Amino acid sequence: MLVRRMSLEELALVVGLPAPVLKYLADIGYIHPFPQLPAAEFDELRRIRRLIDDLEVPLDAIDLVLHMRRRMLAMQREIARLRAELAYRRALDRVTTWVDADWYE
Repeated sequence: MLVRRMSLEELALVVGLPAPVLKYLADIGYIHPFPQLPAAEFDELRRIRRLIDDLEVPLDAIDLVLHMRRRMLAMQREIARLRAELAYRRALDRVTTWVDADWYE
């Protein structure tokens, strides 16, 4: 996991969120504490900024919106997995040749 080391103020400039918002997100456990922040969380912070700036979502509702997004993505992955499994089973059924046989003793 890549980790970037930067101050709260530097991070605020990079992702475009105010330092108090970042501090709040770290305090509620949504992002890792500073100064170590995994690089994967930068996209999430940019998403939070868009929710606040573009959609005017209140800060206390951000966690709910992101939680719903994570659940939706998990459901989409599960649907893809189930579709692949179904396709695999259908392919097996086409390959399998059934033979009717009578057994005599």
